[in-house]
Amino acid sequence: MRGDYDTTSVVHSDTYPAIDSAKADLSGKAVFISGATRGLGRGISVSFAKAGASMIALGGRADLSDTAQAMRAAAARVGKPEPNILKLKFDVSSRESVDAAAAEIKKTFGRIDVVVNNAGTGLGGGPIAETDPDNWWNTFAVNLKGPYLIMRALTPLMLETGGLGAFVTVSSVGAHLRSPGYSAYQTSKLAVLRLTEFLNAEYSDKGIVAFTIHPGNVATDMTRGPDGKVPAEIAHIFVDTPELTGDSVVYLSKEKREWLGGRYVNVTWDLPELMDMKDEIVKGDKLKVQFVV
Repeated sequence: MRGDYDTTSVVHSDTYPAIDSAKADLSGKAVFISGATRGLGRGISVSFAKAGASMIALGGRADLSDTAQAMRAAAARVGKPEPNILKLKFDVSSRESVDAAAAEIKKTFGRIDVVVNNAGTGLGGGPIAETDPDNWWNTFAVNLKGPYLIMRALTPLMLETGGLGAFVTVSSVGAHLRSPGYSAYQTSKLAVLRLTEFLNAEYSDKGIVAFTIHPGNVATDMTRGPDGKVPAEIAHIFVDTPELTGDSVVYLSKEKREWLGGRYVNVTWDLPELMDMKDEIVKGDKLKVQFVV
């Protein structure tokens, strides 16, 4: 999934010095990460701890203790203060659950600077005629309704907070593919690109910068088989690390970059090189889903 999707001359599979989250200073900032129990979410959470974010809320359906422990250890390792960690057990597809989590964030932190819509599900499912309708639609409940509910619930607090105003939604390079058997996953990831464009269009003039990322091809529970291994036929693709994802998210959100609003970034691209391409990207209105004739 590189090739045609390479935008920069250099691509990465692991973190690198230019985006090292330990070099960032997010002291005083509040962050929320959904799907933080393991995998990508844990990697993102650890990177924000290394960046010195003072307040970090973690959302997930399972126990978040291991993630919190990894965050504290990472902050100590790079000499950053231990963050105030708020663990929120919630269901991203439930309005009541998301609204309660947002209320708890406001009560405990009183602000939110960065929101990372990371929770996701459902790589496969089979050809359309062979899919289970409930499972197919549940993929949309998590991958599309979930980010919508979080945007809806936390946008008011972000508007009150001002500051960074970063909404980062994890999409996928799969949004641009048509892989047989993956209709629910890839269509939901395409839809969330457009949803994020709407959030940016509706609130950019009030200080919010909303964009999506492909988090890299990281082996997670969604890609591993019952034996805990990535199937041999796709193992050569899933070679990227959660550290690349986490440090990339910090790098992209640590300062206000209004021009990124509504755009899509593949974190395997060299991000400093991408920043240097700003004028070209803005002039051509690139990194967006568009109908071109």
